[in-house]
Amino acid sequence: MMPLWMLYLLVGAAGGFTAGLFGVGGGLVIVPTLYFLWRTDPVLGPQVMHFAVATSLACIVITSVTSSWAHWRAKRMQFERLPWLAGAVSAGAVSAVLLANWMPTAWLKIGFGLFALATCLTLLRKKANEVSKPAPARGELLGAGTFIGHLSTLLGVSGGAMTVPYLVLRGTDMRQAVVVSSAVAIPISFIGAVGLGITGPTTIHTWGYVHLSAFVGISVVSMFFANWGASLSQRMDKRKLQLAFAGFLALVALHMLGF
Repeated sequence: MMPLWMLYLLVGAAGGFTAGLFGVGGGLVIVPTLYFLWRTDPVLGPQVMHFAVATSLACIVITSVTSSWAHWRAKRMQFERLPWLAGAVSAGAVSAVLLANWMPTAWLKIGFGLFALATCLTLLRKKANEVSKPAPARGELLGAGTFIGHLSTLLGVSGGAMTVPYLVLRGTDMRQAVVVSSAVAIPISFIGAVGLGITGPTTIHTWGYVHLSAFVGISVVSMFFANWGASLSQRMDKRKLQLAFAGFLALVALHMLGF
């Protein structure tokens, strides 16, 4: 069997690439993979989803900063109401940290699978908009952002799997939605990781619910692959990018729901 440290490096490569390509922070790769690796562990197993979620959020801090920096340098950030959305997801992330410790790990697993499946079906049903529409109103962004931040933190994802489809359905170009998603992932992941690190049960290998060696192994590699994915996302046809994202979510949903 492949050593765990090598598996962490492979997860980092896959998570970083999808973070840059789809604006999802890598959580949709990291969480189910860590669940599979740790589910039989005598220490992590009883609360495996809590450890997977917290570790994923810690890794997403690195991948989202890397992806956002790549987009920022290329001057792709053009969403004028980003501060409103970022503030709203931050509030949602705080409320999720307070709730996460009370939720059974099985609920988190099922919720993660259903969320990925619903997002996949939404993207398959809706074609990419050919004409950009005005940005959503501030009030709508505050409500949607709070919900996205709350659910994303509970599931250990960056919010991209909800931010991207939401913005696309509201008329934002798919490529610009990926850019915005990378940015709002930063407050979601940082607040979630720190909160679950402080409130979780610390062991020799963890800080709260954050598994330290997994965090280091995944994050080191993900930084390099996030830049690659971010660059590719801006060269792909937006409808192909949308369909690729939907197919990716379908695989995640099937894995977490046990099909």
